[in-house]
Amino acid sequence: MKSYFLILTIVLTGSLLKAQNVYIPDSNFKSALVNDFAINTNGDTEIQVSEAAVYTGGIYVSLHGISDLTGIAAFTALTYIDCHDNSLTNLNVSGCTALTHLDFQNNAITNIDVSICTALTYLDCSDNQLTSLNVMSNADLTLLDCSFNQLTSLNVSANTALTDLLFENNSISSLNVLGNTALINLSFNYNTLTSLNISANTALVFLSCRGNQLTSLDVSTNTALTQLWCDYNQLTSLDVSTNTALTKLTIQNNLLTSLDVAANLAITFLGCGFNQLTSLNISANAALTNLWCDHNQLTSLDVSSNAVLTFLICGYNQLTSLNIQNGNNLALTNFYAMGNPNLNCIQVDSVDYANNSGNWQEDVTTTYSTNCNYPPTNCYAHFTMSPDTVPQTWYALNQCTGNGTINYVWNWGDGTPNDSTANPSHTYTNAGYYNICVSITDS
Repeated sequence: MKSYFLILTIVLTGSLLKAQNVYIPDSNFKSALVNDFAINTNGDTEIQVSEAAVYTGGIYVSLHGISDLTGIAAFTALTYIDCHDNSLTNLNVSGCTALTHLDFQNNAITNIDVSICTALTYLDCSDNQLTSLNVMSNADLTLLDCSFNQLTSLNVSANTALTDLLFENNSISSLNVLGNTALINLSFNYNTLTSLNISANTALVFLSCRGNQLTSLDVSTNTALTQLWCDYNQLTSLDVSTNTALTKLTIQNNLLTSLDVAANLAITFLGCGFNQLTSLNISANAALTNLWCDHNQLTSLDVSSNAVLTFLICGYNQLTSLNIQNGNNLALTNFYAMGNPNLNCIQVDSVDYANNSGNWQEDVTTTYSTNCNYPPTNCYAHFTMSPDTVPQTWYALNQCTGNGTINYVWNWGDGTPNDSTANPSHTYTNAGYYNICVSITDS
């Protein structure tokens, strides 16, 4: 009888010891925990409940090939979870009441309950398959990124501490951020919003709303903005006169007929292509390095005041006049002006440099000159010369008659000095297209 009692005691004790281990079915997850000696303090092959309960640090298991995080709920004092880029389909953090940082981006999770995680300040759940997200209990959140999911709505009215809000590539049609006055960065590209009131978000520095259905956007109170990206909407106008801190503005693929950037002296990047602009004045934007204004209805463009320009895309307009003679064409490493069939001459710093620059593209009917003077004033006769072999000399013979002294001004279209003789000749040393103009006056 005594011997039987001893055996029973041993069996019960063994069962009790086994129950103290955390159940972790995923071998990759278990291996990561067992090999972390800040967690596995006794160095055995299991994680005890007692070890999990007292651990206050973080679990960093991104890119570990994990498909199941069962067992993580035992870490009740855990403050940090980073499990991005795995194969997770669910995540239970119901026991992690001390959690402040949760990053599970790029998994396949369809549902997450963070209501118990009231201390959470950072939540990145982007690139998953979430159809809903409730963050009403997470008042301390400062960053929320739920981009690339399947969300149709989002309520952030309780998250007044938010400074960074990103919900790109979802199907959200409306959002109220009037209570989120601490917002600095707001990005909601590729949703279905038709309007958004950001008048209360005066701390905004970065705003990106590409690929929505916005018909209007008022940024007049957002004077701290340095970057505004609102391409692919239905905007017919945009007033940025109060946004003097702007360094980057892209409003491509909208319905703008005009754009005034005279007040935006700090701007370095301007993208306004694929609109309906008929004119664009950038003479005040001396800091501009990148300009995209292609696919508009511009008839003239002058960037002679933009001496630090490195990138100019102005193709597919209706240009007849283009002046890029800014004294620093060597810095213009990318230039594209094709699709302007009526542009005969582009005024440049150096014809030789322009003709030999590998990244400059223009129509075959367009030539470069240091003095286009096109369209010339008082042009009584206008010809196009196209020497295919050089040097080639052009001779003029005129039969004009008039009263008294007849004065002639011949403009050869290649930047050389004008000629005032009646029957001049001119030698072209570079092949290309040249606009020849003669102005004639009498006494």
